[in-house]
Amino acid sequence: MSELEDVLYRLGKVLLAPREAFDTHIAERYSSYLPLALYVGVNFSLSALAVKGLLSLIGQVPLYNLGWLLELVANLAGVLGVASGLVDLLMHSSLIHITARLMGYDEGRWDDLVGLVAFSSAPLVFPTALAAVGYLVSHVLLLVSLVLVIPFALWSLYLMVVATSVNYGMTTGSAIVASVVGPLVAMLVAVLLTAKLGPVGLLITIVGIAVVYLEGRSRR
Repeated sequence: MSELEDVLYRLGKVLLAPREAFDTHIAERYSSYLPLALYVGVNFSLSALAVKGLLSLIGQVPLYNLGWLLELVANLAGVLGVASGLVDLLMHSSLIHITARLMGYDEGRWDDLVGLVAFSSAPLVFPTALAAVGYLVSHVLLLVSLVLVIPFALWSLYLMVVATSVNYGMTTGSAIVASVVGPLVAMLVAVLLTAKLGPVGLLITIVGIAVVYLEGRSRR
């Protein structure tokens, strides 16, 4: 099997048989290069194409040969999308890992989880590809494809739950708590404290999570 065929096969398994695909990824100790490359590519493309879609709405405004500047802005948006996406990937994976440990699940590695969560972005390849076609053919199609990101993001969320379940050997219900409820509660607390106290509130949240995690680990 060629390298391209192997990549397509693994992506297909993630989409059609995610539990088996994630089990194999962990058991075979696959590198996280493919899922991270997929994650970066999707984040860059969606961010850049979203900006291009918005710019298309003002397409009738005279730009006085500033098209190159708009293209630069779109590409910079893609870079920022990648940066924010990677921060979100690491933070979310860490919160899932901490929640799983606090729930008493001692198996599962953080670095494996990062790769699996990145792999969970696979469904977003579809609206990304449609957006790229729309950019070349029709701005209306481009904007429609960006709206379609929402249902495909829900599919991605489902894959993240499956990834959490596989990595930590937990039931689907427990995986929902670890991958959705726990991180959501932590982020809400961080937002509320930051809104009240500024950066100090964020620092308090981070320290608090670390203390709770270390305290829970020390009792086992």
